[in-house]
Amino acid sequence: MSASEAALTLENLGALDVALVGVGREGRATWSQWVKRHPHRPLVLYTEHEPPADFAARLRSGLDELVVGPLNGDSLIRHDVLVRSPGVSPYHGALGQAIAGGARVTTMSSLWFAEHPDARTICVTGTKGKSTTTALVACLLEGAGRRVAMAGNIGRPLFDIDPAGIDWWVIELSSYQLCDLVGRPQLGVLTNLSDEHLDWHAGPDRYRADKLRLARLVEPGGLVANGADAALADALSGVLAEGTDVGSEAVHWFNTPGAPSVEQGGVRLADGRIVHLPPKLRGNHNRDNLAAALAVVQRAGELPEDPEVALAHFVGLPHRLHTIGRTDDGLAFIDDSLSTTPVATLAALEALAGEPVTVLLGGLDRGLDWRAHASAFVRVGPHAVVGLPDSGEAIIRTLADEGLECPGGMHACEDMAEAIARARAVTPRPGIVLLSPGAPSFPRYRDYVARGEDFKHHSGLSS
Repeated sequence: MSASEAALTLENLGALDVALVGVGREGRATWSQWVKRHPHRPLVLYTEHEPPADFAARLRSGLDELVVGPLNGDSLIRHDVLVRSPGVSPYHGALGQAIAGGARVTTMSSLWFAEHPDARTICVTGTKGKSTTTALVACLLEGAGRRVAMAGNIGRPLFDIDPAGIDWWVIELSSYQLCDLVGRPQLGVLTNLSDEHLDWHAGPDRYRADKLRLARLVEPGGLVANGADAALADALSGVLAEGTDVGSEAVHWFNTPGAPSVEQGGVRLADGRIVHLPPKLRGNHNRDNLAAALAVVQRAGELPEDPEVALAHFVGLPHRLHTIGRTDDGLAFIDDSLSTTPVATLAALEALAGEPVTVLLGGLDRGLDWRAHASAFVRVGPHAVVGLPDSGEAIIRTLADEGLECPGGMHACEDMAEAIARARAVTPRPGIVLLSPGAPSFPRYRDYVARGEDFKHHSGLSS
């Protein structure tokens, strides 16, 4: 078998003409591994946006070629293999042209799975809750005395972690990473399913299929899913009917009788014990996340003797309902920048029910229909809505047309500084200013972290 026909690993890529497409976190991690393994082999890096200056300064003179600008199929087609970063859609026309011309496309995640076929892996995905669920799974496994690596979409590339001594890999996978993943997770978790990233996936059907790809990849008997999510249950029944090899016990449901289920302010285990949320978490949506985590850890045979003790030191995630601080006059600032869907924003507002909340909405316009969520926004009743570019003004107009009225008004702003100034002016004390955009950060910010840091900066508070 030739190098071009063999399963792709970082090692055998050294014999091929390779290019990286995208230089986000995973692209930069892949570049670092390439340099370590193939220090004298050239590499072309394609990116539609300027990379961070510190990364550009590290590129190897005479070996690394950086190409900045719109992707071009005529350029990509000349390479044997393209390593796609998650931010670059495989449905991009230039990639399609390259594939039609014979180029192979892989990803850092696929390369990692090819090199670690025996790693014990738990992969987590879903439209919302996947980051918190991933962190809860890792915390429970650590509480059982296991050495855990938490990686993937949660912010740490797989190749950045030394594999020595790791008992379990807990990997958050976005639809961007799942859509063409080649790998065999031991266990997989599907938290829920609703429409998101429709522009990137070129429509809702492809988005759902890409998300549900985990059911096709996971080892037989290893799929754990939310039985309370009707859309997910219906979609999975279609996948399983197609004859996948996920096994006779195709899905282990949570939120069903006899499995970890949300009730009585916590999660009830099969033996009747109630496990409550750790102190850093609140909201019904996080009880669902906890049920998912308990279910998959139980399936792994690693449930701690006392789950609440194991969870006592759970610190939560940055940019996920993280309280930055409170001003002297009683105005709290909460960073939920990780919220990139209307459903996630609604979950944040529900978690803060009973308090006057001014919510900052908007970001990349992906074509989502906010009308479908308007009645829920009316129900949770934010005190005020402040729109951020680029989609904030359109979201406000849609919600207003569908009947949302806010005591503090609905305001479109040009940037974060103006948005926070307006929020300060309209929010009563005590009250909350909540950044929960319901949209991705691009193109105004590099990522959700940069957006959250900008929110923190303009709040004038430190965590």
